[in-house]
Amino acid sequence: MKTRPVRTLGSALVLLALCGCRTTSEDRSDQLEVEAPDAFTVRSPAGALSDQGWLADFNDRQLDELVAEAQKNNPNLRATAARMKSVAANARAASAGLFPTASASSGASRNKRSGAAGFRLTNPVNDSFNLNAGIAWELDLWGKIQNRARAASADFEAAAADFQAARLSLAANTVGAWFNAVEAELQVRLSEQTLKSFQTNLTVIEQGFDRGVNAALDVRLARANVANARGSLRQREQQRDAAIRALESLLGRYPGNKLAAAAELPRIARDIPVGLPSQLLNRRPDILAAERRLAAADERFKAARKDLLPTISLSSNGGTQSSELRDILDPDSNVWGFAANLAAPIFQGGRLRAVAKANQANIEAALASYTQTALNAFREVETALAAGGFLREREAALQAAAEESAQAEQLAWSQYQRGLVDIITVLESQRRSFNARSSLILISNQRLQNRLNLHLALGGDFDALPLTDLDSESPASRPSE
Repeated sequence: MKTRPVRTLGSALVLLALCGCRTTSEDRSDQLEVEAPDAFTVRSPAGALSDQGWLADFNDRQLDELVAEAQKNNPNLRATAARMKSVAANARAASAGLFPTASASSGASRNKRSGAAGFRLTNPVNDSFNLNAGIAWELDLWGKIQNRARAASADFEAAAADFQAARLSLAANTVGAWFNAVEAELQVRLSEQTLKSFQTNLTVIEQGFDRGVNAALDVRLARANVANARGSLRQREQQRDAAIRALESLLGRYPGNKLAAAAELPRIARDIPVGLPSQLLNRRPDILAAERRLAAADERFKAARKDLLPTISLSSNGGTQSSELRDILDPDSNVWGFAANLAAPIFQGGRLRAVAKANQANIEAALASYTQTALNAFREVETALAAGGFLREREAALQAAAEESAQAEQLAWSQYQRGLVDIITVLESQRRSFNARSSLILISNQRLQNRLNLHLALGGDFDALPLTDLDSESPASRPSE
């Protein structure tokens, strides 16, 4: 009595093995509508490569600790990780359709009915006990279930790439926020030094006025200079406060302005290698995510077209039913059944074809998005490479301007004390010296930020390998639980 259901289950498993369960979507990177060069067009001076990662470019040990803290505690990154887990679970659920579904149930009931037997009323009590098991399976003859499973797998791979992009972006934002905090600290220190210098000059001018050497106009202008320096200092302190709080927020800390910035900006430790290969962008997470979304759209389009074809499903059930619990396992109480169903769409008002056309449009949109993402990546890399040369030359020019302005400030003050120049010349030389030193600090930070942007645009270091294939980690390639 039990052989028929077992044979049915065995046949189903054989068909499953024959149909296969590959759920990894094909690579769609060859559909990219961009002709990429072998190497980026902007050339940079050659330099030794480093295997310590892109953070080693900045030669600052504290950066490693800050990035690790941010990636551990940042709420936005944790939210992205949670979304990736959700997509992984959905991918497993989608792949479950490739396998038969099995269920089991048991039940017990008691009922009492009123009846009549001749001239006598009866109230019999009836008991019923049952134990059932069933198997159902839709045969994936055309592969549409596999297409949907592959689409879900590609969705997971895109979500995993999005997570990697979020990690890289968070690391870059943390490093950039640290540079901004250090620059703000240096600007505060420069403003403090300037204010102290202006106050010293004011004291000398006021003493000269008391002796009848300096004019009242000189005193007024010197006092205005001190007041402006004090206002500038408060502005720089406000900027430092905001920069520290922004960094603390990225680190997952309470933004209480408790973090102390470094006393100087780091120096870039190495030059950019000559002729960076454009293939480095193959490991950029947002490009990988865009390619995976294109693959998912393609698989869903294939599945939508196959919805127009007939479907075949198999079902089998068996169990026992008895009025006595002790007889529930009696072979004579066994019941079983087997069914095969064929269903084909005939008329649905054009819904299935409309769904297929919508999925085809989704492919076009995903391809355009993939192409735009690649174009943005090339633009970001080329822009950062070009900006590196401009910023290096600007920094050298501002370094020379700061040195000359400092010498001019000292010379103007010396000549003023000897009566050779007026106070306007002194104030102008002081203003130029302050602006030159402030601009030098700013351009040093900009060079660091540009190198940071280059690593972000490349998706990592100059010589790092592409991200590992995510197919082996795809949850859709494993049976559902």
